[in-house]
Amino acid sequence: MKPRILVVGAGAVGGYFGARLAAAGHDVTFLVRPGRLRQIRADGLHLVSAAGDASISPQMITADEITHPYDIVLLSVKAYSLAQAMDDFSAAVGVETCIVPLLNGMRHLDVLAERFGADAVLGGTCFIVSTLDADGRIVQTGPQPRLSYGERSGVDTPRVHAISAALSAPGFDTVLSPHIMQDMWEKWVLLASLGTLCCLMRGTVGDVARQPYGQDFARATVAECVAVAGASGHPPADGVVERTIRMLTAESSTLTSSMFRDLSQGAAIEAGQIIGDLVARARSHAVATPILDLVDLNLRVYEGHRADKGR
Repeated sequence: MKPRILVVGAGAVGGYFGARLAAAGHDVTFLVRPGRLRQIRADGLHLVSAAGDASISPQMITADEITHPYDIVLLSVKAYSLAQAMDDFSAAVGVETCIVPLLNGMRHLDVLAERFGADAVLGGTCFIVSTLDADGRIVQTGPQPRLSYGERSGVDTPRVHAISAALSAPGFDTVLSPHIMQDMWEKWVLLASLGTLCCLMRGTVGDVARQPYGQDFARATVAECVAVAGASGHPPADGVVERTIRMLTAESSTLTSSMFRDLSQGAAIEAGQIIGDLVARARSHAVATPILDLVDLNLRVYEGHRADKGR
């Protein structure tokens, strides 16, 4: 029997990976909210992608329609939606269910483990450039997307190999990583550095890099994030740090962080997961992070203004 996969959400990330898996013949069901369900039932789920366009009419359910456990829960919601998402998919988690979270940062691992048990939660991360357009289509650009996962302990187990086959499809690379926690930390360093750069300076990587001292600021930001990762037992490899610095000091770059794009639209942001948790870990290890402290304060003020407006 094919493993039953529940993809939580049909947005820019979960929708992309889930649609590719469904198109390849895997047993995929999307857990969606009523509004998204109506939209996809009316128009289908469409990918506009550098890896090839696709359109499917997927299996979908809402939270109150879950009647049995699934083998794999592929979780790709925003951090601020995690609590509601856990309530929504809790009935889908059985004694042998594996939860593969694709959220940013690390704090969600503890939250999920406390709710569903540590053994149910694997490590996971993905690299994809995708958005939802005005018509609800998933638009993917850039390099081939990649989904990485593995046991948080790093142990090679039979279940992770079974999951590898279930989560493989044309249109993205699947990586079974023996060091998924390190992978997640290295991605966190990149996201926190990029988010700090764009959100504090209100511009693209290139906008900052072309200004006097802009590249120095980028390097100092990366150094703070690397210091926190190192103090937490996951120092990024030298090559990873060098690539991150090159990426964030490129004068021609139009790169921005998703957090900055959300902030620019007055939307909710993942400040606590990407920045706040990193600051908290820095303080627990007595690591000085003046730049991260500044962006943390900046984003807390932004979130306070949103709360005052009832958003």
